[in-house]
Amino acid sequence: MIEYYNLMNEHSETELFKEIIHFMDISFPEWKTNKGLGTSATEFILHCIDFLSQCTLEKRGNEFNSESLAILYLSVAEDYERFKTEYQFIFSALVLEKFTAEFEVDLEDEYLTDYRYNYLYDTFLNEELGKTTYDFKVIN
Repeated sequence: MIEYYNLMNEHSETELFKEIIHFMDISFPEWKTNKGLGTSATEFILHCIDFLSQCTLEKRGNEFNSESLAILYLSVAEDYERFKTEYQFIFSALVLEKFTAEFEVDLEDEYLTDYRYNYLYDTFLNEELGKTTYDFKVIN
């Protein structure tokens, strides 16, 4: 959580931050939920800012030119797929652990059927997938 506040305090006013958030919101609407990056969203944004800060991105006034935006968007999209894949492995383990703890009594029932187990797990998983971990408010 500290990482999130540091990110917002240090970068939320920058054009690079705003472009990354704008692109992610349009291209990958689920990116802030557990379907996307979940708890690794802050780490992802910091990674993008660190990497793209080292690139030569040209601006016209306060805005990036079209060539720079193409570099920025392609880089962010490529990194997103990698981060998302990594996060899904972590999330799968965490959600199973959380499910087991939360439904411990139900899971110990000797009459628990596969159908009931799958229903409980799928319902729990869908609720967890839809949760938004962070909200990156862009101040214009």
